[in-house]
Amino acid sequence: MVVRAILVGELVLSAGGLLPDLFMVANLKLTPRIPWLLPATAAWLWLCWRYLNGWGWPRGTAAARRRDLRALPLPGPVWRCSLAAGALGIASVTGLAFLTPRLSEIPRDAFKLPLDFAALPWWTTAATLLTISAVAGVIEEAGFRGYMLSPIERRHGWAPAILIVGLMFFLDHHLSHAYATFAFLPFFLAVSTVHGLLVYCTRSILPSVVLHAVADALIIPVQYGLLGNPPNGLVWKTGIDRGFLIALAAFLACGLAAVPAFRRLAAVTAVAAVAGRPAPEVPDA
Repeated sequence: MVVRAILVGELVLSAGGLLPDLFMVANLKLTPRIPWLLPATAAWLWLCWRYLNGWGWPRGTAAARRRDLRALPLPGPVWRCSLAAGALGIASVTGLAFLTPRLSEIPRDAFKLPLDFAALPWWTTAATLLTISAVAGVIEEAGFRGYMLSPIERRHGWAPAILIVGLMFFLDHHLSHAYATFAFLPFFLAVSTVHGLLVYCTRSILPSVVLHAVADALIIPVQYGLLGNPPNGLVWKTGIDRGFLIALAAFLACGLAAVPAFRRLAAVTAVAAVAGRPAPEVPDA
């Protein structure tokens, strides 16, 4: 079950991300001043989402696809609490991400830009970053917290499922990102745990899709130096500076605040679940 879930999840990731990658290469090489990759990717993500959620052939797998994606609609109070708790959790692990390069040896070119954004107009750069973030939010959450986590959770429970998916989340990025050395393993496990807890509390991946996309849109420009400078330099060599203190404060303060926020989310979800159940039938007198 674990091997099958990993393979299916990786298939979703590979197939879902293939066309956006091709769109990006073609757009940036052929027509860099016309950012058509964003609407083209949006249309592709809409089709992928519909198929993964049960639409299309074969109809015999529709129910299983819908079950494993876990794209369950949520009531307003659950949405608000999930976004608040998830935002605090992601802010905390983002602080950990910016602390990691200051506490461990990271390759020199770890945060080197994968694309030459300096040669692109600003609107194409913005469209490219939005495309990368949207694909991460939709496809990665569908693959990891949907199709990979769901079967493992049904067979082995939530804790093993979240741990296994977290390890695969790291290995997937470890193979494709220069900065994702083993020093970043705690970060990937932590951020995967935040998303896993959101799914556990709400039984839906929708809050994680939104938060993952928004977080990437905000962090990627900083990570690659488009806004500010990426973190570098070991703290015991360069000393404690303002950036280090801000990252440490975000990690600790947001992490502590996330604990009651997730408890609140669990309570609100439980109330919403009870309210949504049909009333028991009253037997005739």
